[in-house]
Amino acid sequence: MGRYTHRQTSVKALVLPPIAAAVSIPVLLALNSGGTRAPLLVPVAIIVAVVALVTIIVAVFSTMITEVTDSEVVVGFRFGAMRRRIPFTDIVRAERADIAWWHGTGVKYGLTTTSYLVRPGPAVALMLKSGRTFRIGTDDPDGLLAAVKR
Repeated sequence: MGRYTHRQTSVKALVLPPIAAAVSIPVLLALNSGGTRAPLLVPVAIIVAVVALVTIIVAVFSTMITEVTDSEVVVGFRFGAMRRRIPFTDIVRAERADIAWWHGTGVKYGLTTTSYLVRPGPAVALMLKSGRTFRIGTDDPDGLLAAVKR
């Protein structure tokens, strides 16, 4: 049974599919404005594929679920994508941290740090026995930190 569960969604990410469509339509019109009337099927298919891909990526990575159970910290994105389980036995220390704005969203791998986030800002850093740091971006750092330290 979970001791702590938190679901965080990036509302800003949800505007990306309409923006992709809004940018793609003028591109389609520009491609078709030449002297010859080329068939629209291929450009339309490309635009539909791009907008669909952006929509799928946003659907998966705009929501992150963090859970603290009696034995581990579990973090992942919607539909279980990129789920990571960290047993308490692997955690040496936990503390508040911040993730810089240029990290964007998703999973970021560095030389010594891995970060999971749906938006930059407050986070909880878990220092692991392996020497690596695992950061979890959250809009509830105090609640997550309290759950991890229990």
